[in-house]
Amino acid sequence: MSYLVLARKWRPRTFSELVGQEPVVQALRYALTEGRLHHAYLFSGIRGVGKTTVARILAKALNCECGIVADPCGRCAACQEIDSGRFIDLIEVDAASRTKVDDTRELLDNVQYAPTRGRFKVYLIDEVHMLSAHSFNALLKTLEEPPPHVKFILATTDPQRLPVTVLSRCLKFTLRRLADTQIADQLRHILEAEGLAFEEPALAALAHAADGSLRDALSLTDQALATGGGRVGVDAVHGMLGLIAPDFVRRLIEALARADAPGMMAIADEAYTLGFGMEMLLDELLRALHELALAKADCPVPDEWMPVVAAGAPLAADEIQLYYEIGCLGRRQLPLAPDPRTGTKMTLLRMLAFKPAETAAETPGKPVVAAGKVATARREGRQEAVTAPVPRAVAPAADPEPAVAPPAAGGGAQPAEDGAAVLEALSLTGLMRHLAQNAVLTRTGDVVSLGVDPGVAHLLNEERVRVLRDALSAYYGRPMALSVTTGASVAGTPANLRRQAEERAMQDAITALQGDPAVEALQREFNARVHEESVRPLRS
Repeated sequence: MSYLVLARKWRPRTFSELVGQEPVVQALRYALTEGRLHHAYLFSGIRGVGKTTVARILAKALNCECGIVADPCGRCAACQEIDSGRFIDLIEVDAASRTKVDDTRELLDNVQYAPTRGRFKVYLIDEVHMLSAHSFNALLKTLEEPPPHVKFILATTDPQRLPVTVLSRCLKFTLRRLADTQIADQLRHILEAEGLAFEEPALAALAHAADGSLRDALSLTDQALATGGGRVGVDAVHGMLGLIAPDFVRRLIEALARADAPGMMAIADEAYTLGFGMEMLLDELLRALHELALAKADCPVPDEWMPVVAAGAPLAADEIQLYYEIGCLGRRQLPLAPDPRTGTKMTLLRMLAFKPAETAAETPGKPVVAAGKVATARREGRQEAVTAPVPRAVAPAADPEPAVAPPAAGGGAQPAEDGAAVLEALSLTGLMRHLAQNAVLTRTGDVVSLGVDPGVAHLLNEERVRVLRDALSAYYGRPMALSVTTGASVAGTPANLRRQAEERAMQDAITALQGDPAVEALQREFNARVHEESVRPLRS
């Protein structure tokens, strides 16, 4: 007897055997039980989630000799003929190969005739979005008002390509993409029933590679059985799929946690020598960072990722987020690199070159004194995300050169100092920078007074006050005390000064434009006028 592939052998024959489509099954069961049957159904979803399977089960439920039931018996002649593809009143049409209007008209010519064997004549049109516009027009009238003995079931992977006139005539059901755990559980059930050996990590890899399609997962399992000699082993699956071995990712995370640049480069070279794609190495590293971030947030992590989570335990949550961002940017820039190997290694080195601002400040003696920051840059009239190094001074170990004039004897008031310039120079980002930009700074000896605008006072808390104090201490080169006051409106903040400068520049631009001889000539000759809201000052 010829071998029957797993995807066909284990095709569900009842609604209870379907995996992961509970909302669709519940609705169809209710309609069959209560007799609320529509004349046209549309099933949509990605490939391999059960659209055609649901359609055939529905056809069995409509034509079972036991009556219209939600659970067809599977033993009567009608059910067995539908399962074997021999039921004369189930007309399956592949719209991808029969797109012409003549094919559709030929199909519809037989709609008027009563079913030969069953209770209903069921037309199953697969990949219906492939029909031509003329075919859809020919189908519309019959689809809206078919004879009482006819049911239409349409299936498609691309419902957006269907005309709204067709969509409005159907009951629409969307079959969901299956989760990796659902696919892995079904593969385990099938392999145990078949008496075949397998390894759990191999099932997880197959489920992930299937990308939500159970049929794809079963096809890959057949291939894995052929590759592994009747056994689904993790090494055979990784080799078949061309995946990076889990040990590579674990070692890469360990080297990243140690800031071991030579070790990371050696692992990348080893992966390249073994023939692994550099893009896939970055992808697996990003997946590992994602699982690490989940673990740091006390979220559940699959068992197969636990060795990687243990290897990345020394990494802080903000470091993981920064590494993930750098990895995503490096993955996107990979086509611009001289070759994938060089681009991947530069991305790994970039992860070691930058640290979050707080991490860099708390690591004395470390050669890295820059913090990674995502900035928004205007280039050629558009915005794009870039990674820019932000200098951050780390307090030297002994007797530093002060950044400003030393305090006078007795700790009296210092010569006038530009507090706005000091606040601008602090290497703060995000909300911390916004807070500093809306404050006024004065200094007396080793005490800094910060008057915060009431509009941003709600951003203050003990942690942010500490970060401001540490940033000021790093700027002045010695420990500073910080006094924060709120309540009264403050003037002269960096944000106010910048706003005033922009308003002056705008007014100067309008004045210059109105006094321009060419503009005056246009106003005089053509009765033109200047739209002041469209004026933009030139930026140096």
